[in-house]
Amino acid sequence: MFESPVLPMIAFCAAVFGIFYLRITSQHRQRMAMIEKGMALDDLNSKRRSSSAFAFGLLGVGIGAGLGLGWALDLVLHGADAGNNPMSYFICVFLCGGAALIHYHRTMERTKA
Repeated sequence: MFESPVLPMIAFCAAVFGIFYLRITSQHRQRMAMIEKGMALDDLNSKRRSSSAFAFGLLGVGIGAGLGLGWALDLVLHGADAGNNPMSYFICVFLCGGAALIHYHRTMERTKA
């Protein structure tokens, strides 16, 4: 597709830099707004750490379940030729990972109310 492997690497590095830049600037803006309103930063940090660990844990469980379900689906669909078509793995990983994140979101909504 590309003649030189340099262009994709430059694009990848630029994308990674852009993601980190946006995260840092938005975090800075959020903290400055909290300081202007007189809110404590310790409350935000403690809640964010515990909920993000829960979210990553659920995402990991969802991805693991998706891989297992994808393997079983691949075995059923392709039989002895299993493992050559990764489509069932991708579909199941995205479905189960998404379901885990939806479960996380609903759980966090219930605990806030």
